[in-house]
This record gives sequence, C-alpha cells and structure tokens, in this order.
Amino acid sequence: MNPTFGKVFQGAFIYCLGILAVYGQQPNRTLSKTIANDRFAGLHFDFHATLEDTLIGRTFTYGLIDTLLSEVKPDFIQVDCKGHPGIASYPTEVGSAPARFEKDILKIWREVTRKHGIPLYMHYSGVCDYRAIQLHPEWARINSDSSRNGAAVSLLGGYPRELLEPQLRELAIKYEVDGAWIDGDCWMLGPDYSPSVISAFTRETGIALAPRQHTDPHYFEWMEFNRKLFRNYIADYVNAVHRADPGFKITSNWSFSSMMPEKVDIPVDFLSGDVAGVNSLYSSAFESRCLALQGKPWDLMSWSFAWKKNLKATKSVVQLQQEAAEVLAMGGGFQTYWQQNRDGTPEPYQFEKMTELIRFTKERKAFCYEGTIVPQVGLLYSTYAWKRIPTPGLYSGHSQGAMKGILNMMLDAQLPVEILMDHQLSERIDNYPVLVIPEWEGIDPEHEKMLIDYVKNGGHLIVAGAKAAGRFTKELGVEPTGAVQTDTAFYAGFGKEIFSLKTNFNPVRVVDAKEIGQQLYADGWRFKADAPLTTVRSLGKGKIAGVYMDMGNFYNTHKNYGISAIMKTLISEMGSALISNAEGSDNIHQVLSRKNGKTYLHLINTSGPHDNPNVMVYDEVPSLKGVTATIHSSSRPKQVKLQPENKAIPFTFKHNRITVNIPNVHVYTILEID
Repeated sequence: MNPTFGKVFQGAFIYCLGILAVYGQQPNRTLSKTIANDRFAGLHFDFHATLEDTLIGRTFTYGLIDTLLSEVKPDFIQVDCKGHPGIASYPTEVGSAPARFEKDILKIWREVTRKHGIPLYMHYSGVCDYRAIQLHPEWARINSDSSRNGAAVSLLGGYPRELLEPQLRELAIKYEVDGAWIDGDCWMLGPDYSPSVISAFTRETGIALAPRQHTDPHYFEWMEFNRKLFRNYIADYVNAVHRADPGFKITSNWSFSSMMPEKVDIPVDFLSGDVAGVNSLYSSAFESRCLALQGKPWDLMSWSFAWKKNLKATKSVVQLQQEAAEVLAMGGGFQTYWQQNRDGTPEPYQFEKMTELIRFTKERKAFCYEGTIVPQVGLLYSTYAWKRIPTPGLYSGHSQGAMKGILNMMLDAQLPVEILMDHQLSERIDNYPVLVIPEWEGIDPEHEKMLIDYVKNGGHLIVAGAKAAGRFTKELGVEPTGAVQTDTAFYAGFGKEIFSLKTNFNPVRVVDAKEIGQQLYADGWRFKADAPLTTVRSLGKGKIAGVYMDMGNFYNTHKNYGISAIMKTLISEMGSALISNAEGSDNIHQVLSRKNGKTYLHLINTSGPHDNPNVMVYDEVPSLKGVTATIHSSSRPKQVKLQPENKAIPFTFKHNRITVNIPNVHVYTILEID
C-alpha cells in the first residue's frame, strides 16, 4: 500500500469514526444527562458571538461558574452557542466559528452544570443567521421585491438540513446538553418568494402566481402556505434532534404564543418567549395569558435590563419581581436574561441580584407552578381576525394593541382575566361566566354564532369596539344613527366621571337595552347627552353588553381610572357571578388558581412607574395596605394562610363568601385557602 494513501485512508477512517461517535450514538443518560426536568427558575445568558471574538474563554473559569451555580441555585441555565450573526461561541465542527478560542467554554458549562445537577440549554439562532447567508447566498429567503434577504434563511433551502440539524445533533451528542431554545425564528419570518417555495405553493393550491401585496388575489392563501412551511420546518428539526437524543428538550422561541396564536400541532417540548421593552409588567401579564392554556409546559424570560434608544440600565430586583409575579401567578416558569461579556463570562457583580430573584421565585413554586387557573373572565384572541389583518410578517406581534389595552384596563379594574384563542374557545366557552370581544372587527362567523348561543344559554358577553359592536346591533338591541366616527374627540360621562377621548365612536340609538354612560357634547357650560357609550340587554337566559367606542389603544397611552371602570361596571350590571374579588387599591392584579386540592388567590402589587415611558428603572414599590379579598366558597375553609410566609390569617365566612383583610401586599402575596 502506498504510504501516503495509507495515511489518507487512516485519517479518513478515523474521521468517519468521529462522525459516527457524534451522530450515530445517543448519550448515556445515566452518566451525562441531568435529572431535573422543571424549567421553573432559570437564567439565560447570551452574547451573540462574532468572528472578531477570538478571546472567548480568556477569563472564563470552572470556579467562576461553580460560584455562580452555588450562590444563585437556578433550576436551569441557558447559554449562548450561536447567535444571530451565525457564529458559534464554541469550537464547532459543523458551522462557522472564530479563528481561535482561549477555552471551550461550552465544555466547562457542561462540566459544572452536571456537577450541580442543573439542566443546560442552548441559545441558538434559527431562521436568523447572517453568516450562513454570507457563505451560502442561495440559502437566503427571497423578498417580495425579488432581493435576497441578508438575515433570514429560506425554509426550503439548504440551511435546515446542512447546518441547523447537524449542529443541534452536535450539541446533543458531543456536548451532551439537555436542550435548546431556538431564537430568531417566528419573528424573523416573511413570505418567501424563492422559486422552490412558489413551485410548492402552486403544486398544493393550483394558484400560479404568488401574490406580492396584500391587495393581490389569494394573499391569505399565500401567507397560510408560508405559515405551514414554518410549522413543518420546526417539526423537522425537532424530530431530527429527538431521533439523535429522545431526551433532548427543544422549543422555538415564541412558537404557539401571542405571535403564533394557534393550536400546538408539532412536537416542541415546551413553550417560551423573552419579554423585552420597558413596561414589561403588562407585557408579562399578556404573554403569560397567551401561553397558559396551550397545554404545554411554559416559561417566560424577562430581560434583566431596560433597553431604550441604545441605552441600557439594569433593572432593580423589585422591578423584576413584579414581572416574575405576573408569570408565576399564571402557572408558568420564569427566567431572566443576563448578558455575557465578549469572552463568554457572566458578570459576577450581578450574582447577588440573580440570587435574590431566584429565591423569590422558588419560595412561591409550591403555590403556583403548573396550577390550574379558575375560569372567570375570558378575553377572545381571534386568530381568525388576526390572520386577516395585512402585515408583512407571518407570525409576529402585529395588531395586538387594542386587545392588550382591553386586558390592561380589566386587570387594572381587579378583574381576573384569561385569554382564549380560537381553538380554545369551543372547548372552554361554557366555563366562563363572562366573555369579552376586544375590538376584533371580523371574528370567525362560526364563533360569532357560538357566542350568541352562549349568551342565550346563560352567558354574559361584552362586545367592545366601534366596529366590533356594529356586527351585533340586533342582539344588542340598538340601531346605528350614522357612520362610525373615526378618530374623533369627544367627552364621555360614565358614573360620576367625565373624561375626554379621541378615538373611533359608533353612534347608536337604543331600541331595547339599558344605557350606561353617555357620549357628551358641550352646550355652553353644560354637557348634554348625545349617544350611549355602553348598553346592556337581556338575551335568552344571559346578557349582552356593547361598548360603542374603541378604547384599547387609547388606554395604552392615556391610562384613566374612568375608562378601566367601564368593564367592571358592565360585568356588575350584568350580574356576573365572579368567584373572587379584591378591593382597597387600584394597583392590584388578581389571579385565582387551584393546585393540589387547594385554592390560591394571587395578589400582585402593580405600583411603581413601570408604565411611565420616561422611566427605565425604579427600585421602590410602595406596599399596599388595607386590601380586602373575597372568595366564593360552598363550604367554610379549614384555614386561610398567607404564602410564602406560611402564616395563618383571620377570615370571616358568611353567605358562602370568605372575606380576608390583608395587612400588607408588598410585591406578590398569595392567599392559600384550604
């Protein structure tokens, strides 16, 4: 044998053995994988490595990570392995990496997390990969103007099979990590005009031309086809890594969330998303309610820092605790995002804050995690209407402002609210004493009929919005007296309050309903009634209410107690039998849940300037005094405790109502009713 050939053959043989070792085996779960399964209290680190980061690992040590885990004690860790630039922060054999490393920090992360029995997850950028497109322009998504997208890959190109899936297998088998959190997926999507996608669309639908604008014929079908490609793409890489390692837990960030309001129909192991922005308390409340009923383990991530106009400030512990409370109360896990230095090290000066936050979270786990929310008020997230609103993206946070505003005003009125997506409505509709349509102009016609039947059978329905209420004028017992007034300024009189708005208004005349509140006009120094703001009418065994103005987006920027009182008043006027109530402060959000045979009333203190656009960070939340909670119960409880203090508290029980006076609500207090 030629010596040179022999060496080449030997090298090739060894290389093939190496490939088999990486991709042809499954990890020894007993030896390599961690035992814990809960993604409850976690930490997330990433730094989106670039080719210029050639000092990765320089100050990174086993001892530093050992100190982190010993002090903070998280349930799980997520760390960077490939960010949006497409550059691996570890010496990958599959993708692109810097020219040199000081240390293999991923290997150290694995060694230390294994010692502590803590699951290790990867932050991995999916659809968004600049480097992959730079090296393989043919992998790029094609935009509607036929240009190549410089950041997003085509789902039918070579990227999923030739880079993403092999690299995930490398992480699972070679590094024996426990799972992956795929970032840069749904929110990076857009319709793909690659020839392969257009051909597949034509084969499936018979439509020859792919629409370029939302006004073109078959644009809805085109968007739905691209959405299906994305679900197939996720399913393919999830199945690929599961074949390599069945115990590997994986999700696509924001899949089946507010950005993708659909039934979970692919085998992701959990749901998750990262809540950015300044006013993350309200965002956490909204996103939690979009995930809570999806039937999968879920968690939300808060950024540990506020980011505005390229300026960053680390949030205080109490600010993050408020965000955590909104998530925990709904039964989810909670993690925080902390940035890594350019050499991959976490920032030791943040360890104390991490420790306080993880402790706060874990103290409440027994009373909230994976609890069952008691249905009281259901807010409809109409996937049908949402998909028919023109948008350049496929799955994103578009057209949610009105729904968020309605949710915020209801929570601010101390109403216990869940969000119901279309696929959840038919299964759960009869569980809710009150349902609300939050300004959706065109819900599914089948759901429209279902909701009317719900009212006739004894339910209570509020239809909010100038145009939304216009679809129900017959059932509401009103007649329009003119066209919808668009972006009009007017005064509103409701109860003892008068306030001004600038929004859409639908003038109607009452035929058979009760007026509550009035649109007003000024007549000299007096106000005179012009048209009803809201009405309530009996329909069959139930009641239906109309709100003849858009107020969701207006409330987001013009928060007003008078506006938030509207929904609470309508619910009271309809005689809706809610199980729980909290009084004594306008700065309380409440959630009622059950777990392990006990009932829990979660009270969240929302004080502080979290919704002030001029405030990035605050470190003081005044305690709330004199809060009174009442809970309906068919029998007298054995005891009522404050948790997590495990402290019994006096209560009264009369007329099937438990009444508790709570001396202090600092950030997040839980009443345990046994």
